[in-house]
Amino acid sequence: MKIRDRLLMAAERQFAERGALDATLAQIREAAGASVGALYHHFPDKADLYRQVWERALADYQQHFWAVIGDSADAREGVTAGVREHLRWIAENQYRAQVLISARPPGVRESDSNREFMRNVARWWRMHAGYGAVRDLSLDLVYALWLGPAQEYSRQWLSGDMLASPSVVADELADAAWSTLSASRTTGNS
Repeated sequence: MKIRDRLLMAAERQFAERGALDATLAQIREAAGASVGALYHHFPDKADLYRQVWERALADYQQHFWAVIGDSADAREGVTAGVREHLRWIAENQYRAQVLISARPPGVRESDSNREFMRNVARWWRMHAGYGAVRDLSLDLVYALWLGPAQEYSRQWLSGDMLASPSVVADELADAAWSTLSASRTTGNS
């Protein structure tokens, strides 16, 4: 594994376990088995390292999330698969998930990869709203209703306040998201 990748992985774990403020570059460098020069060759400072760790975690999450909704057969499958994938990813990527629930570094929202992801999700949603499968809502509200409960469960689980793994509650939260976002919810149809 390349030294840059080792540094990113070590930083991810240190930031997840200690927090961005308390993790030190010395701890990260030591955990990666890297020299001071190697660390500063790849990352000019801790803020840049944190931003890159955060962006890497977000890109991985978005890739997995988009794979399941982008390939879904219909709106219901996409909505429920998105929730299940969110919870699966959290359970299997606890360090990355911990980083993502921490403070977002400046500029990430404006990155090209994040904008592309958001455009894809918005296009997918509008397509299904266009033929009446899901409610025609702003993407901000869709996001809160779709993933808000799963994210809150994830936060509580990562902090140790929820004992049941996210996979145990995935079906219930996926069904709840569909019930909330389905267009039939507003018309009374099932």
